[in-house]
Amino acid sequence: DRGEIDLLTRVVSPDVAVITNIGVSHIENLKTRENILLSKLEIENGLNEDGVMVLNGDNDLLGTVRGKLSHRCIFYGINEDNLDVFADNISVDGLETSFHIHYKDKTYKAKIPTIGEHNVLNALAAFSVCAVFGLDLQKSTEALYNFKPSGQRQKIYTEGSVTVIEDCYNASPDSMRASLWVLKNISASRRIAVLGDMLELGDISEESHREVGALASFNADVLFCFGEEARKITEEAEKKGTECYHFEDKKELSEKLKNYLKDGDAVLFKASRGMRFEEIINSVFKGNGE
Repeated sequence: DRGEIDLLTRVVSPDVAVITNIGVSHIENLKTRENILLSKLEIENGLNEDGVMVLNGDNDLLGTVRGKLSHRCIFYGINEDNLDVFADNISVDGLETSFHIHYKDKTYKAKIPTIGEHNVLNALAAFSVCAVFGLDLQKSTEALYNFKPSGQRQKIYTEGSVTVIEDCYNASPDSMRASLWVLKNISASRRIAVLGDMLELGDISEESHREVGALASFNADVLFCFGEEARKITEEAEKKGTECYHFEDKKELSEKLKNYLKDGDAVLFKASRGMRFEEIINSVFKGNGE
């Protein structure tokens, strides 16, 4: 809700404030992306007088605030135009991504142990914060390779000869798009997406789930879906001719998936936290649903 970030930032009084994205998460309460932008910009209210705003310049709405804020801003991104920090020469090798970071006429060769354009953007945000604090940027760039996802955010690992992408911390159209891109770009014999409801989308929920269904049909060979809203994902992907299965029971989905997986497959698990997809993962790979 409006005012929450304002309260927190005044308590903390940060030296640096980072805004990575203006998407549609929590739009059920805030109604529009423009309101989400205003809400996130409240972080500037408690920023120290000499503090710095670090903003994703590739985001369409964050790009509109250039020159309108009261603090110094550093814009980062992959689109080189008018950015303070930007990346190019992005290449993926297995489960690693290499790229060049450009800042103040210097170039730093970076590598992160994961894939996805969104992760490159996150690395640029971290690099920008290091630049603000005057840290050794060569060492800071090298440290990016030590990145490890926390909790149920995007983790990539193997179970036997199956590659697992576990991303069950939260879900929005933006994060679904990012995770499906990762699935598409992983080397595998078959790519399977296990998708669930994206919550808190309000009036745009049906449209958003249908968009994900259409997108998933281009990024996955097979879909396993669970949840009432996710039924729209199934319906849209089926229109594209994608092999789809929809379930109303997690145990049925888990049993079907366990018998379906073969050596060399890659499987993505993606849903909002409230869908508790860790129960499916535990059932499929650990023999229990707890």
